[in-house]
Amino acid sequence: MAKWTRLTSSESFSGDMSTLLAKDAEITGTLKTQGSLRIDGRVVGDLICSKMVTIGTTGIVEGNIQAESIIVAGRVKGSLVAKQKIHLEASAELEGDLSAGKLSIQEGAKVRGHAATDEKGVPMSRPTITLPPDIDDVNMVPRNRPMTPVSS
Repeated sequence: MAKWTRLTSSESFSGDMSTLLAKDAEITGTLKTQGSLRIDGRVVGDLICSKMVTIGTTGIVEGNIQAESIIVAGRVKGSLVAKQKIHLEASAELEGDLSAGKLSIQEGAKVRGHAATDEKGVPMSRPTITLPPDIDDVNMVPRNRPMTPVSS
């Protein structure tokens, strides 16, 4: 096991990195680990980690992530749930909801979704969003209004 003292985040985190997915690797399916996890490749499926998950700048995740803490510098299409903290780097792209005890987002990060924070920590479950029946959850447009193209 390698000892990592500086990860992608601008903040210093230290700990044992037990699993690393290199940028040329791809996994399909659910990945569970008791240690920390760093993704520089591609994952199509959910990540469940008892410690920290780091998505590097080349990392792509199409699935939900549950962990103690999460750092995203790459792309995620899915929900993030962290007991402690979620940090989004300036290069991060998130399409999904997030829930954490603490949240930090660097200027430049792209987020499309809902966020919930609670200093007391959050349960390890996916956040649920209930939309009114007249809202189209794909485009967030009321269903009773036609979408008109914008002329340029």
